[in-house]
Amino acid sequence: MPIRQLDRAAIRREARELIRTARVSPIKFTLLFLAVSLALSLLDTALTSLTGRIVGVAFVSVSFVSILINLLSQVLAAGYDCYCLGVHRREEMPYESLFDGFTFAGKVIALYIVKGIFIALWSMLFVIPGIIATYRYSFALWNLCQDPSLGVMEALNRSKQQTIGYKGQLFGLHLSFIGWYLIVFAIVGVYEGVILTLLPDSFLGIMLGSLILAVLTGLADIYFTPYFSLSVCGFYLRATAPEEPPRQDRSSYSPEF
Repeated sequence: MPIRQLDRAAIRREARELIRTARVSPIKFTLLFLAVSLALSLLDTALTSLTGRIVGVAFVSVSFVSILINLLSQVLAAGYDCYCLGVHRREEMPYESLFDGFTFAGKVIALYIVKGIFIALWSMLFVIPGIIATYRYSFALWNLCQDPSLGVMEALNRSKQQTIGYKGQLFGLHLSFIGWYLIVFAIVGVYEGVILTLLPDSFLGIMLGSLILAVLTGLADIYFTPYFSLSVCGFYLRATAPEEPPRQDRSSYSPEF
C-alpha cells in the first residue's frame, strides 16, 4: 500500500465535528467510560494498599484480583475503541457498546499480554526500539475491533505492515496534543504538591486522594479522551484505507467503435 501524507489538522477537525454530531454523545459516553474506570481504579487502589498488610493466601488472592481488574480495564478500553470506530462509520453506538469488548475479551487480553512482551523485549535493547515497537503494534487493537474474527498474531502482523511509513506521522499526531498533556500534568502537579500533602497517611487518605485526583483529571479527560481517541481512530482508518483509483478524465475520452 503506498504511503500517503495524512493531514493531521483535517483528522483533528473531523474528530471535533464527530464530538458535536455523533448520534450518541462522545462526551456522555466518555463520562460513562470514566465512571466505570474510576470504580475499577478505586477498587484496585484499595486492594493495592492492603497488600502491604496481609500475607499468605490472602496476599495471593488480592494480587490476583488486582491483575483481573487491570485486564478488565483493557477490555473496557477495547469497547471504547469499538465505539470510536462506530462513530466514524456514522453508526448509532448505544451506551452498552462500551462492553462490546467482552464479546472477544479473550483475544483482547491475549493481545495485551503478547504485545506487552514484544514491546518489553524490544525495550531491552534500548529505549528507542521500544518506542518504535509501541507504534509498530499500535494498530493491532483497532484491527481486532474492526474484525474480531482475526487471530491475535494476525492482528499484530497486520499492524506491522499497516504502520510502515506511518509511525512518524502517528507520533506527530500524538505530539500535536501536547497542550492537553501539559494540562493533565499541571493538574497532577497541583495534586501532588498541594492536595496530597494535606491528606492523612492512612487507608482513608489514600482512597480520598485517588478519588480527588480522578475527579480533577476527569475534568480534562471528559473532552480530551474522545477528542484524542477519535483522532487516532481517524488516522488508523485513513492509513489503512485502500487508495482510491484515479478518476478518468471524461473530457479526453473518445469511444472506440
